[in-house]
Amino acid sequence: MPTAIVSILYYIVLLAWSLAYFVFMLLLFLLTAAFDRERKALHGASRFWARSIFFLNPLWRLRVEGKEYVDPKGTYVVTVNHQSMADIPLMYVLPRINFKWVAKSGVYRWPLFGVVLWLHGDITVDEKGSVRKALGFMNKGLEHLRRGTSVIIFPEGSRSRDGEVHNFKEGAFLLAREAGVPVLPCVIDGAKTFIKGWRVRCNTFTVRITPAVPARQVEAMPVRGLLAAVRERTVSELASIRSETKTGKER
Repeated sequence: MPTAIVSILYYIVLLAWSLAYFVFMLLLFLLTAAFDRERKALHGASRFWARSIFFLNPLWRLRVEGKEYVDPKGTYVVTVNHQSMADIPLMYVLPRINFKWVAKSGVYRWPLFGVVLWLHGDITVDEKGSVRKALGFMNKGLEHLRRGTSVIIFPEGSRSRDGEVHNFKEGAFLLAREAGVPVLPCVIDGAKTFIKGWRVRCNTFTVRITPAVPARQVEAMPVRGLLAAVRERTVSELASIRSETKTGKER
């Protein structure tokens, strides 16, 4: 079947499904928000919806590696490279842990998607914000971490235009150190190659979870050293994913 027809059918099905599921999520929010402070029920519903985005498309394959490195009772600052907006639903494949996103305020203006993030109570960061706003992000992050909810941050701060890993900022590592929790480095690939223009393409999305940096090591290492080590691992694992994908295509 031509990709143009697949694309049109996919968009129609995804829109209808998402609108219907959005109504369900609104009802779930109204029923649970008063006693579910960390939005665990809503997070579980969002995990199902996010996975459906990828499973509804016959041209896409979703590969998740390293689930064994996630302790369901653990609390983490999760870092992940940033390739596109698809990164956000992709990270809902993380098994068994509740988490909050740290996202730029502009994301919340996206139709439907932004409302879902707001329902979750995710953490907003103003890219051009003041020191006071930056401290607000740290305080909110610490509140969630101390209640056992993990926090996901794009340490690059913005999307990579070329799909490569760029310089990391310190916020994620300062937060982990202050909260006394491990850093869980994750790596995404395939989030820039799934679409060309408006047409969807054959694509494999990969999410690779790597072993956590223990809390004691986070505390012992200088922040810049921790940042450099996590970035180096991210670069190395991204190269490994691409090498394996290329090898698989050649077979």
